[in-house]
Amino acid sequence: MAEDSSYVIETGAAARDRLELIARLFWPTTESFLALHGALSAERFLDVGCGIGDVAAHVGNAVGIDVNAAVVDAARARSASMGSSATFQVAGLADLAVDDELREFDAVYARCVLSHQSDPRSGLRAMVAATRPGGTILVEDVEVAAIWSSPRCDALTRHVALYVAAAHGLGARPDVGSELAGMLREVGANDVEVDVVQPLLRTPEDIGAHARTMEAIAGPVIAQGLATEAEVAQLVIDLDTFASTPGAVATLPRIIQVRGRAPDR
Repeated sequence: MAEDSSYVIETGAAARDRLELIARLFWPTTESFLALHGALSAERFLDVGCGIGDVAAHVGNAVGIDVNAAVVDAARARSASMGSSATFQVAGLADLAVDDELREFDAVYARCVLSHQSDPRSGLRAMVAATRPGGTILVEDVEVAAIWSSPRCDALTRHVALYVAAAHGLGARPDVGSELAGMLREVGANDVEVDVVQPLLRTPEDIGAHARTMEAIAGPVIAQGLATEAEVAQLVIDLDTFASTPGAVATLPRIIQVRGRAPDR
């Protein structure tokens, strides 16, 4: 199975606008997490599954890797436009065990990557292998089922259910967040810590991220027979309508943050 074959969300250059929106919404939480554990100033930082390179571009001496070549090209261009010195290459979790250039990092980080793997434990093991002894492994991943809104939105409830079902249908693990700390210990990391945050979305543009995600998961949802094309189209309309409802709020998924230290070799 290709490493990105269980990825439920559309990727690549066509998804750029959505990826930019998600990058903006996630960055404040990520910045706080990385700063808390000293990763923003790491001498060598590896961003696994870097997407458009938003995290790597904010960190000095960063290397970003992604299995999607089109996304890597977008990350290079975006990073250069920001004046960042980050570098990017096409690679994935499987390469961390065999590529000598992807080893001995002071901090190895992944956001919203392991929940898309059929075997997240192996992914964590690879991240530990890429970290120098005593270095830091940092993971942020999501629990999509924990999304909520006020007032309640039936379209959002249906969207979340479709996301979770489609991800499971592809062999992904959208519910793995609560297991990541234990898995990290099992693969040899020390001093493992876990925390949980859940950002609130307040503006129509930000709440509209759920409509954009519904558009992005339409392919696997329809292919698996979970919803018709017409239902998906209506859900997008209803989600956008809700986003513009006065006083409405919604959340991002619950974000599980896990940190550990690589053992002495």
